[in-house]
Amino acid sequence: QDIMSVAADPKAQEMGKRLYLTYCSQCHGSDAQGARGFPNLTDAQWLFGGTPDEVKASIADGRIGEMPGGLAGDEQGAKEVANYVLALGGKQHDAALAAVGKEKYAACAGCHGEDGKGNNAAGFPNIVDDAWQYGGSEAAIIESIVMGRKGGMPSQAHLGEAKVHLLTAYVWG
Repeated sequence: QDIMSVAADPKAQEMGKRLYLTYCSQCHGSDAQGARGFPNLTDAQWLFGGTPDEVKASIADGRIGEMPGGLAGDEQGAKEVANYVLALGGKQHDAALAAVGKEKYAACAGCHGEDGKGNNAAGFPNIVDDAWQYGGSEAAIIESIVMGRKGGMPSQAHLGEAKVHLLTAYVWG
């Protein structure tokens, strides 16, 4: 059955939940709402795409994410870029800092795009929405710019196709 049909089956959801609690809850939480550094799976904001096939790919293949630190120069440069990112997202920001940060953002645009909307397929997050894995405050954005980020999710392919399919249906559902 396709993932949507499996997701609608109460018995399959029960089995998927048991798999989720065994293999996924350690990072994403028993309620699937994630934590700092671990995505919330209960909202509609998926870092790598939220179609059934994209969710299945994330589970089966795992995900690797890395952002190099220091691309904006020093702490002041990071603050300027952070304010530009906040401006791109229509959030409260310092306009003077954002104006200076716009030019420095060029170092980020190769991954996150000129508009900040990222590229799900390549694993580059949208930085103008509200789905911030490490927090979307000015301080959290500065920390990400200065320190960089390295994370990922291990492949669950070792579970086999049937369990990955059930797990996908549960998480997607």
